[in-house]
Amino acid sequence: MTPFLLDVVNWFCILPCVFLKVPQIYKIYSNKNTKGVSLRGYLISCSKHTFTIVYHARHSYPLLFYLEYPFLAVQDLVLIPLILFYDRRLNITMATTSIIMYLFYIAILMLLPMRIILILQVLQIPLGMYGKWSHLSVLYQAKDSSNISLFRWLVDLVTCLGRIITNYVELDDWLMILKFTINSTICFIACCMIVYYSPSRHQPKKID
Repeated sequence: MTPFLLDVVNWFCILPCVFLKVPQIYKIYSNKNTKGVSLRGYLISCSKHTFTIVYHARHSYPLLFYLEYPFLAVQDLVLIPLILFYDRRLNITMATTSIIMYLFYIAILMLLPMRIILILQVLQIPLGMYGKWSHLSVLYQAKDSSNISLFRWLVDLVTCLGRIITNYVELDDWLMILKFTINSTICFIACCMIVYYSPSRHQPKKID
């Protein structure tokens, strides 16, 4: 693959993620409830995205190969308090403690030896699977995808497929390739479930 095409794939992965979870944020804000939305899933997602940023930075990988993750982490950091707010669980003490713990988490990751970082990256794969399955589990129980953004999951699916290509061509990081392959499979399942549990799909047809 030529450098130009590689850059195109990189930007194709990055640009949609800049606003990937904005539709999800808007849905929760508009509906004023969190039915079918997994707080646990977004907590794990935020932790996972932050770790991925540190993993790439510690390996001195080019910024274009992971630039989407800072945007995704920030959007998770907006979604989490929004979910807590509409669940009536948000307060100043919880918010302050969470910020301190998040900054401490980043500091620890930056100071850990690379060998430990690699081990943690291996552990991130089942953790990421658990986080995504948390979303699917809540959706399955609710059987209502009105609060879930199909766009968010479709872009996540396409981004994972793009990152399989960039990691294979340029970085040759098979650990990340495995991670993105598993994530893309789960994202595909999520897209199917969102369509299946769409309220419009289950509305009774009008008889003329």
